Amino acid sequence: MKTKINKSLFLLFLGCFFITNLTYSQKLLKEETQPLSILLKSAENQFGVKFSFADKVIDSIRILPYNKSLSLTDVIKYFTNNAPLTFTVLNAKNILINKPVSQNSICGYLIDINTKKRVEGANISILNTNIHAISNTNGYFFIENVDRNSVIEISHISYPTIFLNTTDFLVSKKCIFVSISQKIQQLSEVIISNFLTSGIAIKTDNSTTIDLLKSGILPGLIEPDVLQKIQALPGISSVNESVSNINIRGGTTDENLLLWDGIKMYHSGHFFGLISAFNPYLTEKVTVIKNGTSAQYNDAVSGTIKIESLDKVNQKFFAGAGFNLLSADAYAYIPVSKKIGVQVSGRRSITDWLKTPTFTQYFNKAFQDSKITTSTTSNEDIKTSSNFNFFDYSLKFLYDLNKNHHIRVNYLRIENSLDYNELLSDEGVTDSKTSELEQENMVVGFQLKSKWTSNFNTFLQAYYTKYTINASNFSLLTDQRLLQHNKVLETGIKLNANYKINNNLSILSGYHFYELGVTNSEDVNLPLFIRTVKNVIRNHSVFTQASFHSNNNNTYIKTGVRLNYIEKFKMLLFEPRLQVLQKLNPQFSLKLGGEFKSQNITQVVDLQEDYLGVAKSRWTLTDNNAVPVIKSKQASFGFNYKNNNLFIDLEGFIKKVDGITTSNQGFQNQFQFVKTSGSYNVNGIEFLVNKKINNFSIWLGYTFNNNQYTFKALTPNTFPNNLDIKHSISFGNTYTYKKLNFALGIHWRKGKPYTIPNKTEPVISNGISNIINYSLPNNQNLKDYIRADFSSTYAFKFNTKVNGFIGVSLLNIFNKNNTLNTYFKANSDASITQVNNSSIGITPNFTFRVSM
Repeated sequence: MKTKINKSLFLLFLGCFFITNLTYSQKLLKEETQPLSILLKSAENQFGVKFSFADKVIDSIRILPYNKSLSLTDVIKYFTNNAPLTFTVLNAKNILINKPVSQNSICGYLIDINTKKRVEGANISILNTNIHAISNTNGYFFIENVDRNSVIEISHISYPTIFLNTTDFLVSKKCIFVSISQKIQQLSEVIISNFLTSGIAIKTDNSTTIDLLKSGILPGLIEPDVLQKIQALPGISSVNESVSNINIRGGTTDENLLLWDGIKMYHSGHFFGLISAFNPYLTEKVTVIKNGTSAQYNDAVSGTIKIESLDKVNQKFFAGAGFNLLSADAYAYIPVSKKIGVQVSGRRSITDWLKTPTFTQYFNKAFQDSKITTSTTSNEDIKTSSNFNFFDYSLKFLYDLNKNHHIRVNYLRIENSLDYNELLSDEGVTDSKTSELEQENMVVGFQLKSKWTSNFNTFLQAYYTKYTINASNFSLLTDQRLLQHNKVLETGIKLNANYKINNNLSILSGYHFYELGVTNSEDVNLPLFIRTVKNVIRNHSVFTQASFHSNNNNTYIKTGVRLNYIEKFKMLLFEPRLQVLQKLNPQFSLKLGGEFKSQNITQVVDLQEDYLGVAKSRWTLTDNNAVPVIKSKQASFGFNYKNNNLFIDLEGFIKKVDGITTSNQGFQNQFQFVKTSGSYNVNGIEFLVNKKINNFSIWLGYTFNNNQYTFKALTPNTFPNNLDIKHSISFGNTYTYKKLNFALGIHWRKGKPYTIPNKTEPVISNGISNIINYSLPNNQNLKDYIRADFSSTYAFKFNTKVNGFIGVSLLNIFNKNNTLNTYFKANSDASITQVNNSSIGITPNFTFRVSM
């Protein structure tokens, strides 16, 4: 009985709120729209046609005037998309107008209560169902198959979410005008929402945010993989098709700052880098920054990727579970009380007991050119087998002390494990050796968010993160054993204080201390060799930045500075940051960004065979000598254009990074064993155009990069970067029909540089072994890379409480054999073996999920 009363009161409240908004909305709409009858008469005179209709059919319908330059076909399409009517062309001169047949359909117009403009891109959904629509440029939406007394949720990134009752729409039997108020703060932050697909937004600080809970489909993706989605953005790619090797504006993956709830992650992928290790169903938002980084972030000279989990204490339980052809997972939010909630999630691979075609393709891609696939022998008495699995789980405790003070405790663990067994059976003698590889990242964090006044709030965080990779590599025939270990430990504390001076200006200041320790060890039994190296760095940082936006939101400036002090080297680093946006008119904006950044830790590759040849790289700390502190400078300038569902983004940039080493670039040519430091300079252009037409979203992207190394100790001292991908083009298209989604995309790029042996004298001998005599470094390019991906998803309901979801995808649908990397090996007979690392082949996947 109590539940029924509460529901009735809730619906009564919605009705009162609705009526209040409706009265004011009608007044606003009359000031900018015209009766449909007048527009139809205008079209009749313009095109010499006759519209036939009953007066009551179009009575009270008002819409914005159409563009006089449109053709008759486009005018009819405009009327259809902006009014709840059907237009039937009887002949060249007569057109019949009727209301839709459905009696359970609703329609409406969304308008901004302040600017009186139509609200485009809002998500209108029926609560607890998969029924939804997106408002068009006129703020118009239309939804079929709606029940009475259902609740309509209207959400938009720039407006607060509101709830209405469907009965008000159904009783009125006409389109209703709904006014919504802006979120003043967010209004000044967003340039465009639903960029490429739903849930992706570009903000005025030139960052890109992805709302994973509302994000739409993208080519090849049937689940919202965090690190796969961001590769759809211009300037972001993975040269080796790995989410753990993301390249942002020509930088290596260790130059990126990856944060999970504010804690730095030193590992991000399962299947040794092929899929993201973060559960997307408890992730609220992902933010990507390519330049003009906030002064509060440090220790990465390229991009910043922030992953933020759900952070609100809800009173409602929700959960979900699902599987694909690689893993199974589950998650839940459990409300403990009005102030306390708990989030839990877990995922584990199913590949150790079910070998799917998807697993086969991922396995071949992940372990090619490693001990797992290259340790073949002609000895028929040796049998090999491997076992691989991965898992991750997370826990988050949410406690609201009161409305102004919130405590959060986070825990996340990610692990990959591989066993490789070699068994020798010869004349009754049996010998077996098992090589192992384990990779783990574990983090713990504590947060206290406090709002002291309406203008002043603070954020306090303490955290601990640990990354380890352990490998035991046994040789069956020689009894040699190699143990390798790499460990990173970071503990830190952050304190941010934000003060809002007025509605236009706010100041963010803070302090960040962290202690970072790295251990590297090798242990060989034949010949005996043991080495352990441990280094520790303590870093103190203070920062301050100001954010300003003008009253009309046409000007946005964020500028700040960060001071880093490294105790060990007594080094003080001054790092200014800047981001500016200027709107010249509602459609056109200019943007300018710049930053100085640094980092104290990097990944290096000593031997390609390290860690079984799978992971290869290890983390190492700067020593301010052989491994310098890496420093970067970057500037960018561009513009945005947005009009009538068309969005164009163009940005040029220049970036210089000093302090890189030959070891951390992973050379596989004449510089593989040379130890020296240098720099790289990259300049480029990023272009993307996105057009939305009805239920279609189509985009075309192009990136140009010119990326050059400079190593003064090498000859030549300037040559192309390993990541010098001159030209890259992507084309994508998504289509949504009710609950069914399709996505198809194709990506093409020039091949990466590589070094070939000298054609005249490819091999030389030093008296002990044969050595490849290389030509100029990176003087050739691999064949062009091209890959097409497809995906489709469908959402449905089991009942009023349980939702279902299925999806299918096909990666590399034309099964193109792309070469990702090429290098050479010298043989004892003075011949050369060419080794090609290939892209993933045609790969199907399927997912099934339930949620409540």
